[in-house]
Amino acid sequence: MLSGRDTLQRIDLTLRTARRDIGRLDAELQETSRSITENKLQQARAIDRLAGMRLDAARRGEVGEILETATREALAVIAARDAEIAAISDRVRASGESIEALEQRRDALHEEVDAAARTLAEREAAVQRRLEQDEAFKAQLERTRAADAVAVSAQEKAELAAADSRDKAEPFEACELFTYLWRRGYGTSAYAANPLARLLDGRVARLCGYREARPNYWMLLEIPERLAEHAEHAREAAEAELDKLQDIEEAAAEEGDVPQASAALAALEKSQDELDAEIAAAEEARRELLEEQNRYSAGEDDYLRKALRVISAAMERKDLSELTRLARATMTVEDDAIVDEIRQLREQYDDLEDELRENRELQRERLSHLEELEAVRRDFKRNRYDDLHSRFDKTPVIERMIADVITGVVRGGTLWNVLRRHQRYADAAGEWPDFGSGGIVRPGRQRKRKRRQRPPSWHWPGPAGKSGRGGFKVPRPRGGSGGRGGFRTGGGF
Repeated sequence: MLSGRDTLQRIDLTLRTARRDIGRLDAELQETSRSITENKLQQARAIDRLAGMRLDAARRGEVGEILETATREALAVIAARDAEIAAISDRVRASGESIEALEQRRDALHEEVDAAARTLAEREAAVQRRLEQDEAFKAQLERTRAADAVAVSAQEKAELAAADSRDKAEPFEACELFTYLWRRGYGTSAYAANPLARLLDGRVARLCGYREARPNYWMLLEIPERLAEHAEHAREAAEAELDKLQDIEEAAAEEGDVPQASAALAALEKSQDELDAEIAAAEEARRELLEEQNRYSAGEDDYLRKALRVISAAMERKDLSELTRLARATMTVEDDAIVDEIRQLREQYDDLEDELRENRELQRERLSHLEELEAVRRDFKRNRYDDLHSRFDKTPVIERMIADVITGVVRGGTLWNVLRRHQRYADAAGEWPDFGSGGIVRPGRQRKRKRRQRPPSWHWPGPAGKSGRGGFKVPRPRGGSGGRGGFRTGGGF
């Protein structure tokens, strides 16, 4: 079973490895884009040599000037491009160093959070052990359990009665004559009508058997209402007993310095949340820089397009393309060698473009997968799954899926669902978050009672910025010879 922190470290390690792989691919893309530009320049130089062999001095000078001008302009553009790439690389490197420093601060702060969480767990465990031997607490716990059971039972009876009432009331409500008289309050002090109307309503009542049916219908409506009132009173009584139980727990916790430890942990967790927000903002800024850098690496920037456009435009002039055609028609060995060189350069250019296109697509995929795993890590931190108490079942499955997100075999959302499904809560120092009152007001029981505004007595890790129990599974209390003398707190309903 992986701890929450170990799981986060595995995600971080996978992200670091993926970033290094993307960095290597980025370097390959840059090299390919440079090779494409150099290939175009080599084609221009080859045509320049061909012109020196096949043209007279006047035309050779004209062609040479065209190519020299184009080459000079392209080289200037490439120099400006290289300077821009260097500047972006410096910003990316500085951004990465800044994030690494923030992560180191986060690791150090998390050590403090873990220490504070352990202190709180130890103090809660000590208080709970004392309460286990407190007869007044045990008596109040039993009263609270009994009152809660009565309230839950009363609520269930009220719901059953309401459902039964709806079914049995249908025949009455299906009779239009009966519902007409019922709405008018016929047979009650609320009924008011002139003599003629009374006479006619009396005939209607006799026709539909209203006098015999009315008491039965009234009982069908009245019984669920009375049971609902009883359930509400029972719940209020149970809540009052629960408040008394929690008063005992909070007094004992105060005596054991639990609130101070809880406040210290909350302050550290707040600092950790603020640092995580700072890291997320820095990663977003770095992502934008990487996107800009990737445009240059993939050859999609305006500089490279302009350089290639300048050279291509010069080489596509009629007199230069005609020169290549004439060279093909000659039998001169020197001409043919240059033409073969141009042909090979063009084939190489096509291969480089294919390579660039494939690596560009691969880079986009890897960046997308990287972003998915980064999103999982943000959710992981936000839900405090790296808490001291957090554990994960299915270690081999989770480790494999973390790696599979980067390769694209598994989507980030699928990994997150698996993490949520296999996350568990474990006692850190023998404390029970569902001890006493925590075992009565617990997840899954809110359908039977109102949600309490009073916070639980014991620490529950939860999502950043929220109180409550987060996505943690409630640990079942130990009992029998393997627990605390067979005394069970919480659970039980």
